[in-house]
This record gives sequence, C-alpha cells and structure tokens, in this order.
Amino acid sequence: MLEDPIRWRRLVAEYGALRQPGSGLTRQARGQRFNGMIAELLTSFGLRAKSDQRGVGELDVVFNHAGRRYILEAKWEQAKTGTGPIAKLQRRVEQRMAGVTGVFLAIKGFTDEAIDEVDKGRRLDVLLLDQSHWEAMLSGFVPPQELFELITDAASFQGRAYTPLNELLKHRPETPRVTREPVANGTDGMQLQVFTVGAVDHADARRAGVAVDPGGRPLLTLEQGILAVDLPAQRSKWVAPVFGCNNGSLAMADEVLLIARGHGVGRWATGQLTVVSSGAANLDDSHLLMNPDGSAWCLDRGSAGAASARLIRLGTQVGDEKWYELPLAVTAAAWLTTTRLVVSDGADLLLLSSQLTVERRLLAPAGRVRALTALNERQVVTLSDDLTLMRLDLDTQEHRPLGRLSSMAGLHGALVGRSDNSLFVIGRLLAKEGHFAVAEVELGRRPADGEVSHRPEPEVGGSGPWVSPVEPTPPARGRVRATAKAVAGPPAVRVPIELPPSAHAAVRVNHGMSADERLTEQRHGYADGVTAAVAIPLYVLEGLLATNFEIASWLRPWRDHWDRIVSGHAADGETVPDWLPSIAQFLGVYAAPTRVAHAQLTPSLPYVVGFADGLRAAWQDAVRGRLVPPDRETLSQWVRTPLSRPGLPVGLHTITDLRTIAERARRLRTWTWIGRSLLWLVTLVVGVCEIGAIGTTVTGQWEPNTVTNAVIGNACFGIPFIGLLWFAIWDLRRLSNGGQPPRRNRTPSPGPQEHRRTLRAEAASTPKEPLVEPPREHGDWVLSRPDRGNPPAEYAAFAASSGMYWTIVGINTLLVIVLAIIIPTAHIPLVAKALLGLFDAFLVFATIGFANMARNPTRLEIGRAGIQVYSRSGTYWFPWQALESVEIMRLKAGTRHLVGWCTNPELFPESSSSGEGPRFLPKLNAVAICPLNTLHTRRHLVARALHTYGGNRYRNPSKGLSR
Repeated sequence: MLEDPIRWRRLVAEYGALRQPGSGLTRQARGQRFNGMIAELLTSFGLRAKSDQRGVGELDVVFNHAGRRYILEAKWEQAKTGTGPIAKLQRRVEQRMAGVTGVFLAIKGFTDEAIDEVDKGRRLDVLLLDQSHWEAMLSGFVPPQELFELITDAASFQGRAYTPLNELLKHRPETPRVTREPVANGTDGMQLQVFTVGAVDHADARRAGVAVDPGGRPLLTLEQGILAVDLPAQRSKWVAPVFGCNNGSLAMADEVLLIARGHGVGRWATGQLTVVSSGAANLDDSHLLMNPDGSAWCLDRGSAGAASARLIRLGTQVGDEKWYELPLAVTAAAWLTTTRLVVSDGADLLLLSSQLTVERRLLAPAGRVRALTALNERQVVTLSDDLTLMRLDLDTQEHRPLGRLSSMAGLHGALVGRSDNSLFVIGRLLAKEGHFAVAEVELGRRPADGEVSHRPEPEVGGSGPWVSPVEPTPPARGRVRATAKAVAGPPAVRVPIELPPSAHAAVRVNHGMSADERLTEQRHGYADGVTAAVAIPLYVLEGLLATNFEIASWLRPWRDHWDRIVSGHAADGETVPDWLPSIAQFLGVYAAPTRVAHAQLTPSLPYVVGFADGLRAAWQDAVRGRLVPPDRETLSQWVRTPLSRPGLPVGLHTITDLRTIAERARRLRTWTWIGRSLLWLVTLVVGVCEIGAIGTTVTGQWEPNTVTNAVIGNACFGIPFIGLLWFAIWDLRRLSNGGQPPRRNRTPSPGPQEHRRTLRAEAASTPKEPLVEPPREHGDWVLSRPDRGNPPAEYAAFAASSGMYWTIVGINTLLVIVLAIIIPTAHIPLVAKALLGLFDAFLVFATIGFANMARNPTRLEIGRAGIQVYSRSGTYWFPWQALESVEIMRLKAGTRHLVGWCTNPELFPESSSSGEGPRFLPKLNAVAICPLNTLHTRRHLVARALHTYGGNRYRNPSKGLSR
C-alpha cells in the first residue's frame, strides 16, 4: 500500500533527473543515492527498509516482507553484471541466518553466464532484478510487495532466479464467448445493442473498463488483461494478456496499447511489456485520456495523502512524466481540444483552460457523474450512478436525456465515445451473474439549432426585507479609493442578492437544491468569506460597509473598472487591483467582466449569501479586537488620515496587517516597560553611588585624598548619572504624553493646507549633502527635487530606523567624556594614555558618523505622482512618467534593491558616496533607486505600494536573480 504519495512522486522525478547525462553526480555518488532511493521507495510503500548498513560486509539495502528478511545489492553501471558481484552477495547471504534472501538489482541487467551460474548452482537464495523490475516498482505498476511475491514464487516453484517482468505478469486465460442480447433494454427511446461477454474466472468488476481501438471495436479491460471484442462477428481475443489491469486502456499508433495497472502505466507492443510512467496515488485509480494531438495523459483523482488531483502527461520512460495540479477535486475528465479539458467534480461540469484554470462552470443533471466522454469539441455525454446517459451541448448548455440502461449495473468510469453518434458502455449484466455487458448506444439526431431546454428561472432575493437602493461610485483614475453613497438600513438586515446580467442563465436556483445542499453551500461561502476578508484592503472594505455587505452592489464598480481595462478603454497606467482576481475566484461573475475567464464561474445564491455573512463576521471580529473603527464614518476619516510616520497609508492595510501591527505593538510595549524599569533602576543605583561619592569627598576619605582622585571619583558616577537622569526625565515626559515624544507647544491638528505646508517645510529643512554631480534635467524631469513630490495622503513612506543610531550616539558620547577625564588625570603609563587617546578620537569620529545617519535616515516614498528617495547624498525624484517599469530584485551584492528602468539612466553615477543614493547599473541599463535592506519595513508592503500607485509599471519581484 502506498503510504507516502508525496515522497513517491519526488522519487520518480529524481530518478528521471539521475538518468540524464548531465546529472552532475559521479558514478559513486549516484550509486549511493540509488541505494537511498530504493530504501525510500520501499518505505513509501509500507516496508521497513534501511540503506547503507554495515555488518559482516557492507549492505546496500535491508528490508523485510511477509516474515522474510531480504538483503539487497544494487549496481548502476554501464555494463551488464557478471558472476563476481553475485557470488559476493551469495557469500554474504551464507553468513546470515537461514531464511535471509539476497536480491541483486542491476540497472543494465546480467550476462547470460551469470544467470546460468545462479540457476544451475546450489540452493537458490538470490533473486535477480533489472531496470524493468525497478521501474515497475518505482512507478507503482507492480508495487514492491507484489513484485517480491511474484519473483519469490517464480524462484520457489520454477527454480529461476531471474524472471523477466513480461513473464511475471503474462496471463493466458480462456477466451470468453460473446453473444448478442435479444432485447434492447434502453429507456426513453434510446437505441442500443447489448452484447454479453461470458463469465471470466476471478473477475473483479471494480477493475473493468472500456476503450476503443482505431477500427472502432471496443477494448474491454478485465482483471485478466485487455480483451478486444468484435461485436458484429461475436468474437473476442486477448490483445494484452497482462493480469491486474484496471480501468480503460488507450490504443495508440503502430498497434501500441497503453494500459493502467496498480499505480502506474505500461506499454504493450509486439508482445512485450514496458513500464512508461507513474500514475494515480490511489491503487487501481489511473484513468487514461487521449489528447486530440495524439499525446497520452493520465488522470489522478487524488487521495487522502496526495493533497489534490493531478493531470499527468505521460513520457516514454519512468521519470519523464509531467504532473499538473488541478484546481479542484475531479471524478472524471475528457479532452475537448488540445488545450481545453472538461472535468466533473461529481456534481457539476467545468471547463479548464490550457493553464488548468476554471473557465466556466456548467450545471450537470441530477445525480453524481460517474463517467463522461467527449463526442466533439462542443458535446459531451455523462453517465450517472443510476446509468442514465445525458448529452450536454457546451455552447447552449442544453441537457438532453438519452435514456437509462435498466438491465445493467454500472462500473466505475466505464464509458467511451467512438464517434459523434455512438459510444460504448460496459457494466455487469444483472440477469447473468459473472457476465459483463457491452452496450453500443446510438445517439440519434443532434439538437436542432435554436432548440433550448426548459430550465427554471433563477430565484432572486431572500426572505429578509429590502433596504434602500445603493448607488456606488466607480473607482477614481489613479486612486485606490472606492466610495459609496447609500441610505443604508440596519446592519443586521439581510440584503437580497442582485444577480449580474450574465448570471441569470446559469445560476443554480434555491428551490432546485435541497435544504441540506443550501446549508452546505452557505457554510462553504461563509468559510471563504472569512478567509477573503482578512486580505482585502481597508479602502475596499469601506465600500463594502457602505453597501451594507450587498455583494453585487459592492463589486459592480470594480467589475466595470476591470472591464474597461480588459477592453482597452482604461487610461494609461491603470491596472486591476491585486485583490480583485482573488475575489473573482470565489464569486466569479459577480466580480469579473464577461471577457475574463473567471466570469464563467457562477456561484449559487446560498454560497453568495454565506460569503457576505463571512465578510461581515470577519469585520465584526476586527471591530471587537479594536483593530478598526465600529462605524463607517469614523472608518472613512481614518482611511484618509495623512501619514504621521513611515509606513503604508491606512487605506492600503488589510485586517491581517492590522493584527500583525497590533501584535508587534503588544510586544513593543512589553519590551518598553522592561527597558523603562531597567533605566529607572540603573539611574537609581548610579544616583546612590554618586551620593556616596559626594559624601566621600566631603569627609575626605579618598585614598589618597587628592583633588584628582576626588574629581575622577565624582565624574565616574556623576556624568553617567546626569545622562541617565536626562533619559529618565525624557521617558517620563513621553509616558505622560501618551507614548508620544514630548512637544513644547500643544497645538490643534493642522488642516489639509497647513499639513501640506508643514510637509513641504519639513522636506525643505531636511539637511542635505551636495550631490556627487550637479543635478541635471531630462525634459520635464528634475532629478533632484527639494520639496515632496506626492500630494498628502497619497503616498506610502518607508524609512530606516534612527532610534538605534541615536542610542549609539548617546552611549559613545558618555564614553568620550569619561575617557577625556580619565586620560589626563589617571596615573598610568604614557603609552597607555596615547592608546586611550587614539581610541577616544576614533569614538569621536564614529559618533559623528552615527549622528549623521540618525539625522538623515534613508527614506523611500512611493506615491500617486512618483517615487522619491531621501538619502544623505541628496533627494531624488522619479515621476511615473519618466519610469518605464520598476522591479524588486536581488543584486550581485546580495541586497534587495528597488530597480527602475527609465530613459537615460546613465545620468546617475555608478556609485554613491554614502552607499544609499540611486546609482546606475550598466549591465541592466537601469537605476538602483534604493536599497530595501536598510528600510524598517517588509518587502511585500513595498510591493503593495508599487502595485497600487505604479499600476502596470510594477513587475513581480524576481526570485533570487543575481545581477
């Protein structure tokens, strides 16, 4: 049994890489890793195995199965293995207790002499495996437990140490008879022929499946192998006598047949079996699919340990396959075109694009979809649990019942199309125990043009009362703001759901669902709403509050904004907000315009109601946690508050960000009180010591009692006491001011105009050093700009922390003063005084440097008008009109930088004297605008500000690029 599917897939991929010539491993290293792979594979399938065990001779792998101990020797060499290594393994087996079996695995196989020597020698205690056996185990085509049982049986009963995989799995059962049933047993006027396949010994109905060969004849998958059936002639023959096959097969060109077995896929051609790929994580659950371009695929519907369903493109050898994760659980699938796939999640049908994303959801008929097949690019046929056949036109979404196979019991996935007008279904015949029935269904005429099915109109609204109409305001150009004007009802009133125009034709209606289904959908929507709410910016949640959590009215302006961008009518630089596609994955047509693939997804009304409830619950939880204001008016004012400290504007924060900030604030308060307590305690202790020093000076108890000793003693305690006392008084004033730095004059908060003048005055008064070269202009672009380029409340600011630098300045200043007193007064050698003087001078220069860094910390502002950088080398301005694109990337030095591409980037120097200003990157022909490692912020916040204000000029961050 496969216990670890994730490790199993990793081993398959690693084996494919090891087979490549450029794997980068030496022969010895590859052999050691091969031993580890064998042990890991056996462990993944539930066997206890260990690699590289030392005892009487080194053992590559040891394991046990069914009460028998095995020691395995592995060789991955360029030539076949001869008698020498096998004889060495035999000696090691002889050194162990009776009951130990040796296994020799040689990738390139064995010489004829070596096989004859083992078979014709003494008692057989060694089994020989080659690459075909290894790949059969690795792919799961023959799981390890089954393989060791088969080769042990062959060695025990036939006396053969080496049995090819082809011989191990070949089966020669009796060919069953095929007879025509006298009465067609379809309902609803379905035209069909039913043929009976005679009883087959030890038949397992769960493994059965059906396929079709190039000549249009059905290929039945039975436990004994693949059976070709000629229905008109009522004859059959085994075309692939490989026992243990399951589900359907695939008939390829040149009489090649792909078969599924266990967890893997094999190829049968000219009487020879070759394992080509791994398959499904569940045993006997690999479903083969044929792409119109002739490529072969396998559907893995997933398992409890395999995380999700996958689509596997088969290669020519194990390890060459490619896995593609599917976005949902899948019960059946079929290719429509070379790039489009139709799948079923058991209830509905979904169209997937070439990127395996959901393009459109189609409502399937009642009943769980057991299997489906594509007749052509626009028509599919589904088979439900009660063996009812339905044909669906994907363009018109018309369901046409074909009938029900009343005399057959269904088999999993037993449905295949032969042409546009016929298909095969396999099942168990109820009238004859142990017999299989093959029904050839004639589909009859296609739906006439314009013919539509009768479908109930969607139910709009809910049981709650209506509220006053809401008129949302579309998002302003270049602004991240969506406001709404509404006469809202009480917050607790349930608002009816207003459907978008394109949803009326495909929505699942309330009265078409049972009460349990509606409750399940609503709970699902509630969970998704809670998940989505914490990742939506506050300026968006403000619009949601304005519409009283009415989904359609809230998303309508954003959907129209997205539609303008998709249709090309949006202004230059406008982009879709990064949160909107995420919401569209849940709400589909409510959030996405018709030109976008997400619009093909129409959630049910209970789901949308539950989603709104989840958004409301997440908001109320944030209010209870005091993260956001409780009413919309206060929230609106709070969102538009200008920045008082570096960081993102309030409107760009999410509930998750607010929780993180609150948690950091709690930790900061804890450490602040710890530091405050230590400061007061140390100040008290040093003050007591200074009082003692003063008392000692007054009583003349210094030894010797000289003026020098008295000055030094009082200075050693007095100067630190004065500094600590100043910090303690400043901290007390800060504490009395509510945690803010003390201000001399308390004035009312400035208005917008006063705030603008304050910001410009602050920027103009910032000390600056001269530029490396004189500032130059490029058209209307001024490289150096003294005032703030972005309007108030329309920018995000990120700055380096100056508190640490000021702390270092304070400590260094105290040390400089103490050393200045000690050096001339202390009775120490002249050499020591000189060294202390040099150290004191170094501290002076270091203190000046830290003071400059504290007075002029690097500051990055990203706003509506552009990017502005404040550094010690100057102030630089990058308007959006001058920037072609910006990106966050890791440069050669290992630090992350904000890099911009603009015209004439060589205007900037290739290096900055302070190391913090913009500089030219010749290899990229770009400008390193600002290093991000020095900023007191997180990279994803900078990326959010760039995406919000920069629009389509911002590109996704590079992953570990070295420039």
